[in-house]
Amino acid sequence: MLDIYHFSNFKNYPSDHGADEPEMKKKLILVIDDELEIRNLLTRFLEKKGFSVVSAGTLGEGRKLFDQSKPELVFLDVNLPDGNGLNELKHINSGKFNHKVIMMSAFDHNEVKIEAIQYGALDFLSKPFNIARLDQVVQTQISNPTNTK
Repeated sequence: MLDIYHFSNFKNYPSDHGADEPEMKKKLILVIDDELEIRNLLTRFLEKKGFSVVSAGTLGEGRKLFDQSKPELVFLDVNLPDGNGLNELKHINSGKFNHKVIMMSAFDHNEVKIEAIQYGALDFLSKPFNIARLDQVVQTQISNPTNTK
């Protein structure tokens, strides 16, 4: 099992986008996590996979980026300095559409996972992440257009 915390060399991890592929609009992913290391690791991994990434360290910053950029997928931490990610998940999915949100937490409690899924999260990642699991979650959620109301 390979943890993302220990996977610092992304050059050897396969990319889904080869150099000879035509230039296409990259899908945008938003990462909201108060840990700079997590934001940087997710950003590097996702950019290596061919995605555009924006990130925020607080819910307030994340809300602004969400409204401005309309991301394809959101990685949202449960515990943030200015609020609870589960409450934000309820807010994000309270409108007409369910947005693709993956919840994350260093606290691996089943109650939190169940609550996240009930509020509309498509998946839940426990920190530290396993690279293969992270890749599987991203590929599944990006390629599945049926995850909206």
